[in-house]
Amino acid sequence: MTLRPPVAAARPVLLTLVAAACALGACDKPKPRHPPPDPMAVAPPPAPLATSVAAPAAPIPARSAGLKAAREPATFSIDVIGQAQDPLNRQPAVTPAGRPIVVSGFAFDPVVKAAGKGVDIVIDGAAYGTTYGAERPDVAAYFHTPGLTGVGFAVTLPAGAVATGPHKALVRVVSADGKTYHDGLAIPFEVK
Repeated sequence: MTLRPPVAAARPVLLTLVAAACALGACDKPKPRHPPPDPMAVAPPPAPLATSVAAPAAPIPARSAGLKAAREPATFSIDVIGQAQDPLNRQPAVTPAGRPIVVSGFAFDPVVKAAGKGVDIVIDGAAYGTTYGAERPDVAAYFHTPGLTGVGFAVTLPAGAVATGPHKALVRVVSADGKTYHDGLAIPFEVK
């Protein structure tokens, strides 16, 4: 006597085999590929603002105007002048023309070894006020003086504010009592 399996029991096995065959047959068909974006590609420029144009930031007034010069030189470092990194130690310090020039670093009153009332950047005799008081824990650690954390400064001079050619920049620190200022060493740089 021969036993036959019921037809209903064979149907799921048959459907599974047909589905597997279809899936394997589909492997020969190319699938659309979406390559990742090129990390070296230049991004398109942002769309212009249709409603308004941002006004340039108002210049910060020089804090040293009207004060007398002190004998002691400022304690300072200029980290960057435009594209020139560490311009005191890496000469020639050159930054491109036609771009805003950021000048940043740290400075403090050398007499009381504390933050001053302000810092100006003087380029060829013209004083520019800076934003002063940025946290610089690296300065406090280097000088072993915990109170020297808020001594960072920065200023952005608009494109064209400094003409092409050679220049000298110095840091001017207004003393902690606000009565005098301390000039740093003049650092040569060039706008090309």
